[in-house]
Amino acid sequence: MEREFEKSLCLGSGIPFLFLSLLISVPNGVILIALYRNPLRCFRKAFSVFLAFIAAVDLFVGIVVCSGGGVMRLLCAFGEGSIPRDGDILVILGYIGINSSILLVTAMSVDRFVSVVCPHFYLRKIKPRKLVLCNTIIVVFSSIFASLQLTGISMDVYLLIDVHLHTTFPLVTTTLAYLGIFFVLRKHSRVDFQRQSTMPSNSTLHNMRRINATRMGRKFATTSFFILLFLILSLVPYFVTVLLEANCSDCRGQKWFFVLQESSVVFLFLNSAINPFLTIFRINELKQSVKIVFCPRR
Repeated sequence: MEREFEKSLCLGSGIPFLFLSLLISVPNGVILIALYRNPLRCFRKAFSVFLAFIAAVDLFVGIVVCSGGGVMRLLCAFGEGSIPRDGDILVILGYIGINSSILLVTAMSVDRFVSVVCPHFYLRKIKPRKLVLCNTIIVVFSSIFASLQLTGISMDVYLLIDVHLHTTFPLVTTTLAYLGIFFVLRKHSRVDFQRQSTMPSNSTLHNMRRINATRMGRKFATTSFFILLFLILSLVPYFVTVLLEANCSDCRGQKWFFVLQESSVVFLFLNSAINPFLTIFRINELKQSVKIVFCPRR
């Protein structure tokens, strides 16, 4: 790659990285503070564990990965550095953040499936402490898998495993989970509608709670589905470049391929900026908690 072209490429991607660092860090920090303060006392449920872990991973991506990527690319543009490559510490940290997000969202979709299909089992057996342990194992596993790049493993083999482990498996798992959620929620909606139509003026407290729980479950399931959707959309350009690099040997030395590769890496982290806004606007309790914590009334 020509040095002047590399400098222009570093400058063109370094500025978006620094902008993404600010755009990711601030809202995810706000969410974590709101979850910790918990002014409405409504985030003691299991689902809140996933919100906290996803926000923490995204905050790590914003503060460490994106800011470090921006600084490294600006040094490349104005100094003697180069674009971070596979095997570099910064790239490994990026793998940790992205892979953790993918597996956390996959685990969250399975969690929503179990809570909708087997609500009584979920309430009895699934506790926040167990989900904290599960999510911690996911983050540790992603860290170990990303660190395999330091062992000298072939990057072609590594990327092949990475594609199937963090794309094929999550996509199949989440698709099956949300299909199950869709059919179960549709069945619950029919049952609730029949109950309301047969005894509209005699709704017991138990029925009202059941209906409210169904609505809340539907809202959480829809929110986690949108998180998954935006995650997949942000991954598509990156994995297209991976497939091109693996199957098109003539493309590797072309300038347009380097531009596409850098653009896909920048696009990869957009999901971490979308997640906090999506969760705040989709979950009213979180929105109200943020307002109480950061915009207190006198």
